[in-house]
Amino acid sequence: MWFLECADQAFDSGNFTDALGEFECALKISPDDIQAKTGVALCLIHLRRYAEAIPLLVQLEALMPTSLQLQFLLGESLYCTGRLDEAEVCLSRLVTQAPDHFDAQNRLGRVYMDLHRHPEANQCFSTALVLNPRHVESLTYMGIMMIQFCQFDNALIALGNALAIEPKNVLALNNLGRAFKMMGRPEEATLWYLRALEIAPRDVGIIGNYLFALNYCADLSPEFVAQEHFRLAPSAHRIDFDATPVPLQRKESGKLRIGYVSGDFYTHSVAYFVEPILIHHDYDTFSVVCYSLGTTSDATTDRIKDLPCLWRDMVGAAPDALAYQIREDRIDILVDLAGYTADNRIGAFASCPAPLQVSWIGYPNTSGLPQIDYFLTDSVCAPPGMTDHLFSERLWRLPRIFCCYLPPMEFPTVVPSPYLVNNFVTFGSFNNFGKVTPQQIILWARILRAVPGSRLYLKSMSLGDRSVKESVLAQFDAEGVDGDRIDMRTVTTTPLEHLHEYSRVDIALDTYPYHGTTTTCEALWMGIPVISRAGVTHASRVGVSLLQHVGCADCIAVNAEDYVVRAVALAQEPARLTALRTQLRGMMASSALMDVAGVTIEVEAAFVAMYELKCREGKGAP
Repeated sequence: MWFLECADQAFDSGNFTDALGEFECALKISPDDIQAKTGVALCLIHLRRYAEAIPLLVQLEALMPTSLQLQFLLGESLYCTGRLDEAEVCLSRLVTQAPDHFDAQNRLGRVYMDLHRHPEANQCFSTALVLNPRHVESLTYMGIMMIQFCQFDNALIALGNALAIEPKNVLALNNLGRAFKMMGRPEEATLWYLRALEIAPRDVGIIGNYLFALNYCADLSPEFVAQEHFRLAPSAHRIDFDATPVPLQRKESGKLRIGYVSGDFYTHSVAYFVEPILIHHDYDTFSVVCYSLGTTSDATTDRIKDLPCLWRDMVGAAPDALAYQIREDRIDILVDLAGYTADNRIGAFASCPAPLQVSWIGYPNTSGLPQIDYFLTDSVCAPPGMTDHLFSERLWRLPRIFCCYLPPMEFPTVVPSPYLVNNFVTFGSFNNFGKVTPQQIILWARILRAVPGSRLYLKSMSLGDRSVKESVLAQFDAEGVDGDRIDMRTVTTTPLEHLHEYSRVDIALDTYPYHGTTTTCEALWMGIPVISRAGVTHASRVGVSLLQHVGCADCIAVNAEDYVVRAVALAQEPARLTALRTQLRGMMASSALMDVAGVTIEVEAAFVAMYELKCREGKGAP
């Protein structure tokens, strides 16, 4: 058939659009022609139109059930359209029939990774590497798997082997950055991200990872970090879809429509601060839409779904698709709760899908995007004139505190200070280990040396790795602190078990320059005072705001020397530790930090005032 000959020629030359047209013409003449159907399916796959290819592949597989290639292409297309459960069934069947099908093993590993079934993913990548030990993609994903397991030595080996074969492999470079950040070596992480950016200067994911890692680096000036955000964010999020600003206008019902964008609507640090706002919103005055981007779902997710807000499952949606949905929903105020953290779609904000856009809670720094109007904070995190120049957004300070905290649904009772039984003070930090810089360990060692017999209890997922543990002990040893005084624990199974671990700690030590937020709230809730060091950025003043509003201003240090002095002084006051153990939960419960109804009213008032101010500035009529 002439159409098939033309189609084959176009296909062989890589002109898949023309080839598709010719194959479709052939299929109109002969609807049952297998060659034409196969050609259409292959062209659609090459053009990444996987959803259109799937029905044809299903038909072809029924006609040729023994074709391993058809099964693989179907599994690949299902994966690329986010139909992970169906992809897993298809590819599992294929590797059962053909265990040595390298591509199927590799792709099935990716499916299991996305389904968070890490042991099965690890098995697939291991099998793939037995079949082809020098396959760069499999080596890279094996490295990513090892990072998931916090087996950093193995991750560095796998990723290093991938780079030895393909030195400009961006995925391997990016994940080396991720590994070093999780190991508490953020400066090295930024170097790997920069190497990746030399090759892929507009890669949105790498730019986001690099900007996020800058927040952990103790030796970088706030001005440099801000300038990097200003420099990279606009170039990363150039818009090639509809970016016509949405006009400001009231809805006929009079309700303002608020949209929250997050990948963390589950038992996650962000949810502890967002869920109470969603619970207490005035739904008679506001319509609320939650745009969920994360793949994790649990009891917290279910509670949020049960609230009188509209739930939009946008998992896997590209920024343009998310922006389109936001425009369709006619959102007035769009709130980003992710910044450059995992599962973000900050690129959607660059197209201005809502007339007013706000950054809040999920990221402790500027977005760098001029399209985002405001950053929601308070006057302690951002004293007027201190940090304004570090933001592309205008700072909007809530009247009391920038957030409110909702403890887990189940929590333990406060137990007496362990000092009473141990006769020594236990300091502790449960922060993300990326925040535990070498500079921080030097200060902790000074505290331990000044308090004879004291111990330090560290809890973090990254401490499951042997090399990280050895590095921590080596750093303390270099500072004259014996490793026997350092206790380390990895993750616990449930939030309740996690909170129980605080019963082993007398005094919590905050990190710098990236403070804890959830960990500080957890410690206070369990009756443990927290020593925090004030800086000049939002990330290094969150602890200041939390402690000041709870009534623990004397736990706030003004510099590194003061941090050591205050921690040592508190350790020498056992009576005060005992009193705080019984008082802190009540102090916290009666503070602005847990006045969830009041803070919600203040947040709503801020949104209304922002909206009306923007209207008055001539960008719309209220």
